[in-house]
Amino acid sequence: MPHIIAIEYSDSQRRQLKAKLDELAKKGWPLSGKYEAQSFGTWEKLFENAISPGLFAQREVIVIEEAGELGDFPESLAPLIEDEEANTIMILIFSGDMKTLKPIIKQITVIKPEAQVPPWKRQAWLASLAKDEGCRIAPEAAQMLAENIESQEELRSELLKLAMYADGREITAGDVSALSFDEGGRAIMTFLDGVCANNPQDVARSLGHLRGEPVLPVLAAITNRLRPALVMSSFQGKYTDEALKAIGLDPAKKSYAINKAKSALKLYGAERINIFMAKSSRLSFLEKTSRAEGWQGFELALWELMAKV
Repeated sequence: MPHIIAIEYSDSQRRQLKAKLDELAKKGWPLSGKYEAQSFGTWEKLFENAISPGLFAQREVIVIEEAGELGDFPESLAPLIEDEEANTIMILIFSGDMKTLKPIIKQITVIKPEAQVPPWKRQAWLASLAKDEGCRIAPEAAQMLAENIESQEELRSELLKLAMYADGREITAGDVSALSFDEGGRAIMTFLDGVCANNPQDVARSLGHLRGEPVLPVLAAITNRLRPALVMSSFQGKYTDEALKAIGLDPAKKSYAINKAKSALKLYGAERINIFMAKSSRLSFLEKTSRAEGWQGFELALWELMAKV
């Protein structure tokens, strides 16, 4: 009889499956096959056909894709589920919720999605992940990735790709700029740097690429870039460092985000930065209502900032 492992749906599901298969293989449970749930149709047929170890295997692992298609797990089969030492381990892959397993949820092993790291902690998370993977990433490179890639799983993938490219040396901001962004990604980087440097030509050119996308991600990106400037303008003297640390930036370390924010603060001044951030909050709220101002409202606030009016 089998032990059941269920993997909840998330961006990290495939990586979690691979990690679990590698772990089980090392412990003596090799993968013997992967099957679609619909090929069995019911839980009874699945148990009947797939829970006996193969002819030459004492132990085995089978993977069942789209397990939710089997429907509610029948309580009559619950007594057949064994613990983690069972000869057969069945890994169930779900593309939706796992409510069909409610009758047996306390008898099985559930692999939950990786905990999500809040945006202000992602730079530190990337640095820690790099250390775990045996590579190094410069703070400004980690900040660039954290600011521009929303998916945590994609961040992990990008880090590993960059580590292979760097081949032992520290991953730099140049590596990230060259390898981690497509045309749209490079456009957003040009836009952010152009705003912080008050470079209208770069901003206008990058906006030509960005207008075809929703405005909210771009609005979020520029407010994230200017947030340290808002903090530095609001908390003076001995409180500045503590306030920056509270949003995940360590002033003692070289920081791409802090340097760019300092440049913007010097060029525009605290009052204009504060006004722009307040307008951005308003625009963000309106985008979720029937009164959204879209790109027109965003660009008006942006050019007012850059024109220093």
